[in-house]
Amino acid sequence: MANLTTALSVLLTLLVSAPTPRQAQLEKPILPKTLPDLVLKVEHQSGTCPKTVGIWTAFHSYEGGAEHTVIADTIAFAGDAQLTSSGEKLVEYRAPLKTAYASCIGWARDENNGQDLYRFLFREGYVYFRVELPPDTLANPSIFSNVSFLDAHPYVRWAIAD
Repeated sequence: MANLTTALSVLLTLLVSAPTPRQAQLEKPILPKTLPDLVLKVEHQSGTCPKTVGIWTAFHSYEGGAEHTVIADTIAFAGDAQLTSSGEKLVEYRAPLKTAYASCIGWARDENNGQDLYRFLFREGYVYFRVELPPDTLANPSIFSNVSFLDAHPYVRWAIAD
């Protein structure tokens, strides 16, 4: 009986003290040294606009769902970003455009799989970066797990259940 109690105590200690995969995922990522893996063409309406805007993305699946990390590469054409709106399904950042692009009016968006998750809007001397999660369904609820900055870049982590 003493061996069983000791074994259960050791097992319980390991379970309680070991970091869970979820805890490990909550750590901030490191800004990649590579070029962004998602490059969106800027649709130019008027003014001088950047040709493209990049996003670093990472995807981590786990039993029951997946976690997405998104970092917008706005530093090439804009200053430090600020969080302007954060809600249950929408996060928006704003950054002042550098002088060369201050006249830009345009947009860029990722229409992956018919969803419009990531959008950039250029207007009034600013670039706006929006992440809008898909509507919840019983099978696929989604949530923001981290909304922050990574070396002045807008950074979002969100999760969706299977």
